[in-house]
Amino acid sequence: MNFQQLKEEDNQISKSLNILMVSHMPWDRNLGGPRVQIELADEFKLLGHQVEFFGYNDAFPDRQSSRLSRLTQPSFALKARNFIKDNSHRFDMIDAHQGNIPFSKEELGFKGALVVRSAGLYPLLEEYLKLEKVKWPQQNKKRTLIDSLRHSWHQIKRRKERPYYWKSLEVSDLILLPNSDELAYADEHLGLGNKSVFFPHGLSRKRQQAFAEAIAPALIRQSRHTVAFIGYWCLRKGAGDWAEIIQRTRSQVPEVKFLFLGTGLSSEQILEDLNLQASEGLEIVPSYESDRLPGLLSEVTLGAFPSYMEGFGLGVLEKLASGLPIVAYDIPGPREMLRPVDKTLMVPVGDVEGFSNRLIQLLKLEESQYTQLSRSCIQVAQTFDWHEIAKKHIEAYGKTLISTQKHKKKNINQSQTDYE
Repeated sequence: MNFQQLKEEDNQISKSLNILMVSHMPWDRNLGGPRVQIELADEFKLLGHQVEFFGYNDAFPDRQSSRLSRLTQPSFALKARNFIKDNSHRFDMIDAHQGNIPFSKEELGFKGALVVRSAGLYPLLEEYLKLEKVKWPQQNKKRTLIDSLRHSWHQIKRRKERPYYWKSLEVSDLILLPNSDELAYADEHLGLGNKSVFFPHGLSRKRQQAFAEAIAPALIRQSRHTVAFIGYWCLRKGAGDWAEIIQRTRSQVPEVKFLFLGTGLSSEQILEDLNLQASEGLEIVPSYESDRLPGLLSEVTLGAFPSYMEGFGLGVLEKLASGLPIVAYDIPGPREMLRPVDKTLMVPVGDVEGFSNRLIQLLKLEESQYTQLSRSCIQVAQTFDWHEIAKKHIEAYGKTLISTQKHKKKNINQSQTDYE
């Protein structure tokens, strides 16, 4: 490669990019799913790039539509395709969730680079769903008629859109994966390692600072004996294990309290799942503004995350940034963050006894031990810096854009040669 080519590549990587973020979810910073792209967009703008969004509310602006109309509405992917076809000339990059753009660039009339983002690779989710049916068969019996109908519809929709996930990976120029295990899986099982990269998620420096400033002294935190969980209340995130975790932990630490944040479900529904008559020692916050989280975690003692499958697990990182030691199942995503802190914070998937015992051990730590572990949590969290991660994204975007343009030129030259 000569000097001029190197210079052109440097210019392409450093130039201001027009980026379209696509997600089948509403663009709400308080929701875990779209937060990654929203916060990355903040960092991209600070780096001098332009970002636009196309999400669920853009595809389906009538949010007051009936449940029946939502069941019969066209797929998000078709809405996204139509938007891109009308606006493709305005963007250099399209960064979309897997399954959102199952169309070739020729079909879209798009000449830039198409990036697909995983929040948990679909084939790994399918593996988990098989486990769920075997591990918690009783959940099907507990559903109401309406819940059963909704569940059946989701299953039909998932089967219908399953090809979208595979096609979106196939047509992409670059695949962004949130953990190193998915990178290995994409290479070894999907044969897509040549266009896959691993970028962890992160926190902005402002948010890191907000967590650090809200931390109460270790003595106060330990005296509260409070264990916090952040996440939607569902089987995948450990809802089926919590009753036993609470019972086992209380048997050794009777004064322990539990705080469930962002469950999406009411206290009554969760108490029913836990088979508890009253919420004594249990606080449930179905939803909260994202900016409130540092304060909500301020005087908490520990974090807990018995999730069975994640892409990354942003709630784990938020608790680490708050200086909270966390017990989690040893799964892709959380292990990216917890291995550097202390690998004994993770227990085998589904090991409820081991999970509870580790909580008990941490609740009984000496103040000096707790303080040291808390500092390690903060130090590791600070390495997941959105600003630095965003710069690496832009570098990968630029290189991918160069590669697609070279490929396009090669095809044009080959076509001219064939014609001659």
